Amino acid sequence: MRIFQVLEQLRPRGASNPAMYHLLGNETDHLEQEKDAETSHFDLEHHVSSTRANIPRKQSSFLRWLRILAVLIPSFLQRSTRQVEPKKRPTAWLDGLRGVAALFVVLHHMSLIWFSWDIHNGWTDWDDHLIQLPIIRLAVDGPPNVMVFFVISGCALSWKSLNLIQTGEYLKMYQALASSIFRRHSRLFIPAIVICAPAPVIAYLGGYGGEGMPGAAIRPMNPPRFKTIWGQFGDYIRSIMPLSDIYGPPYNIAWVYSDSLWTLPIEFKSSLVVFSMLLALSRCTTRARVLITLCVACYSFWYVHWGEFLFVGGMLIVESNLRCQRLVSMREPRLDEGEDDDLEVRPNRSLWLRVLKSQALRRCCSIVAFLTALFILSMPKHDRRAADSYGFKTLIWLIPTHFSAMGAGDSFWQPLAAVFLVLLIDSAQLLQRIFTTRLAQYLGRVSFALYLVHMFILHSLGFWLGEYFVRLTGSESYWQYGTGIGLAAVIVGFVIMCAADLGSRLVDTNAVADQVNVEFTPPVVYDVVTESYAARCNVVAPSFGITIAETTFLQGSNDMIFQLPSGGCMSTIKRSADSEGIALNSLGGVWPQNVVAVFDFGKNEMRFTPRVTMRIGSTTKNGTSIPPYLSS
Repeated sequence: MRIFQVLEQLRPRGASNPAMYHLLGNETDHLEQEKDAETSHFDLEHHVSSTRANIPRKQSSFLRWLRILAVLIPSFLQRSTRQVEPKKRPTAWLDGLRGVAALFVVLHHMSLIWFSWDIHNGWTDWDDHLIQLPIIRLAVDGPPNVMVFFVISGCALSWKSLNLIQTGEYLKMYQALASSIFRRHSRLFIPAIVICAPAPVIAYLGGYGGEGMPGAAIRPMNPPRFKTIWGQFGDYIRSIMPLSDIYGPPYNIAWVYSDSLWTLPIEFKSSLVVFSMLLALSRCTTRARVLITLCVACYSFWYVHWGEFLFVGGMLIVESNLRCQRLVSMREPRLDEGEDDDLEVRPNRSLWLRVLKSQALRRCCSIVAFLTALFILSMPKHDRRAADSYGFKTLIWLIPTHFSAMGAGDSFWQPLAAVFLVLLIDSAQLLQRIFTTRLAQYLGRVSFALYLVHMFILHSLGFWLGEYFVRLTGSESYWQYGTGIGLAAVIVGFVIMCAADLGSRLVDTNAVADQVNVEFTPPVVYDVVTESYAARCNVVAPSFGITIAETTFLQGSNDMIFQLPSGGCMSTIKRSADSEGIALNSLGGVWPQNVVAVFDFGKNEMRFTPRVTMRIGSTTKNGTSIPPYLSS
């Protein structure tokens, strides 16, 4: 705990006096801002030199390295300063479900490098392993969880556009859609290139290779090893180009540095299908749009384009959600209800209707349907004794011959179950609670980075640690082998989570804004519809500053809240231009109000100093009084 106390002391604190600058919300605020700006005293040389003079050079270097090391500490090991839990968004369960699915994909690949294919067979008798049982086997089965990924992506990509279509805001919808299409390719592939950058370094240092675990399902990846690091990175870039080729075949692409990224080309092409449909159907009626979307989904499903089917299925789920919201708003009681005395409301005394409307029956039906969807989703592959597994024989018999003739029998039930599962969770708040827990929400925040980093860590560190601990514990019995693999799994799992946490915070452009806004009291949450952090106007802002050249420039607390003309408020700490893409982050019009900027075109540089507010009647350091006329 001592290191956390040291880091807490290094954390910048707020100023004792509140800042006197306000946002330009209206003309009155603009005049107040000009008045306050005239009463500010600027001394660039004084502030920069004094900041550096008060800290010795060695101590300053030590503090700088401490700050760098503090960034490397995973967020789940840092002490939280939040006193109030943030309010969950209505779609927060989607993040949690994506996080759980990402964790199961990692466990799936762990099972492949340490165990044989036998644990992925269907459960046929009592001599089989517990992990082979239906539903339980989803924890180590990758393809079904990838399908859930795709349905969630379809929901996320179409949610805002469909919402804007429902409200008739077509211009905003077209602008948002154009931004999403423009950034979609970079959103998928740039994080993959950056986060997987340690893979060629591992290959250059000889971290891959070896025979792997005896009897394991797969052998370790073995990328080519070059004599120089530049040659290694050159091969890394060359090998990733086919992966990001938008014109090439999207299936069966195995990247030598991380063969789990075969899903990215499918995601990109399926995203374009959703974007095209949103644009083409934007002026259709709701009924026509749903009907055409359903036809496209059926076409994709019948011709085994399962990626496109899952994305379009997510779009249909959003349509269902928005329709339910419209029905609920139509049923809300009006203020004038009850004023008509001529209408007599008779209570419904039917026992069957009361039973059907009971909350307990609805919950039971939701749980049964949820377990049914999980059961179908956990169906093993045909070559993994699916026809001999209990409960799946009938499902195998019901697969149309069209799919069997195309060799796509495995792509019939699981895509349907994935769409049905997400639709069930969307309609049942009881099920959503499972995925809005703190653990599930954290996994959702790091899910993309977790998916990217786990493979090259498993195929390097995972294989080496597995072999090392199995040599220590022995492999003569299941218990010995399981103990050795368990020790390796704990260490490798911790390293993967740390790498995913770091990659999410440093690469994901949304992470910084989310972390700052959650420190408000009460916490501020992101609104996917307005693309802003809606806040109460009396919210208490945290201490926030930007560190440049070892100098921290604090932002005034008043400048962190912006009052809208409608009367509401929002945080001025915003995400990038579009939450679906990677954009350049900028210090906007709020932050410069707290600094003095000097643009030196001769030296081609910029210099900043904190703005010191001087009230009327006060004196400067040399005793000079602020003239009264500056207040007019």
